[in-house]
Amino acid sequence: MKIKNKLIVTLASLALLITGTGCSFLPSNDSRGIVMRIIDGDTVDMRIAGNETRVRLLNIDTPESVDPNKAIECLGPEATEYLKTLLAPGDEVELEYDIERTDRYGRTLAGVYKDDSLVNADIAAAGFGIAVKYEPNVRFYDEVLAAEQSASTNARGLFSPQIECTLPAQFEEAYQALDNVSHELSDDIDEAGSLAGQAAAALVIGYGAKSAMEALTPDGHPVTHTLLTNRFTGSAARLTTAMETVESTERSHLDQQEKLIQAEEARLEAERKAKAEAERLEREAEAERLEREAEARKQEEQRQAAIAEQNRAKKQKQKKSTPIAPRKSKQKSTPKKTKSNYTGPRCYAPGGKTWRPC
Repeated sequence: MKIKNKLIVTLASLALLITGTGCSFLPSNDSRGIVMRIIDGDTVDMRIAGNETRVRLLNIDTPESVDPNKAIECLGPEATEYLKTLLAPGDEVELEYDIERTDRYGRTLAGVYKDDSLVNADIAAAGFGIAVKYEPNVRFYDEVLAAEQSASTNARGLFSPQIECTLPAQFEEAYQALDNVSHELSDDIDEAGSLAGQAAAALVIGYGAKSAMEALTPDGHPVTHTLLTNRFTGSAARLTTAMETVESTERSHLDQQEKLIQAEEARLEAERKAKAEAERLEREAEAERLEREAEARKQEEQRQAAIAEQNRAKKQKQKKSTPIAPRKSKQKSTPKKTKSNYTGPRCYAPGGKTWRPC
């Protein structure tokens, strides 16, 4: 290509020398351009053959960053900044074309070379763009695709799980949350509830990632949508499978918790009934004891009453059977005179009429 360009320049110079006139009748040299400004990650304004021309790099698509009708995609601004490190205003580049020279927006479609390196592929190799076919223009596709696969293998740019906005990062966050869910059932009510909560929290992350991905559209998020539907189909399928597994696990934990709650309620109800039955039996036993004591007191009272009645009747009978002796009139007692041969000391009663041996 370089040889052809040099040949064209040489012929043009020779014609000028021969005719001494301008070169309006010769084809302009559009194989070279001078960078004027970077528009976005895959679009550059250049001066080509003396005209300011907007060039769209072929077979590479970078995340949107300037289109007012589209969302700013992940790494869109970064892709623009990266292209600025590759092409600076004033840089001279070589241009190569494919079958169709312009797109529907009037932009020139080209492969851009700087220092013999295809800039289209350099962008993909850094992970700031993906290989795309713009039929019938596929001339640079294979080289750009190889560069993209290198970025994927080395987890660069759009393929890095370390960059928060990328699809790999979103998948990885969801995977970690879902993979950390415990599938082992617990025999503790609180722990079973906690495990169900853990599963639910993981599903929130999974649903969030899935919902964000489902919101991607070809028109609004062309690069991210292409990555999702063509590069990360296996990751999306894995996410769906993991979520289905965790959904089942969550139901298992909830069912287990419900079973444990029912078992605990049944145990507490059995304890309540047993306690109520024990209290009933205790009340009945106490009532029987009190009744026996009352009966015993009653029998004792009756026995005592019978004894008292017997004693009363006996006294009454004795009283009736004993004659009443007549009352004797009091007579003056006369000191009994006794004969005694006692000659010892005598102790006299008051009055001195009677005595007894002392």
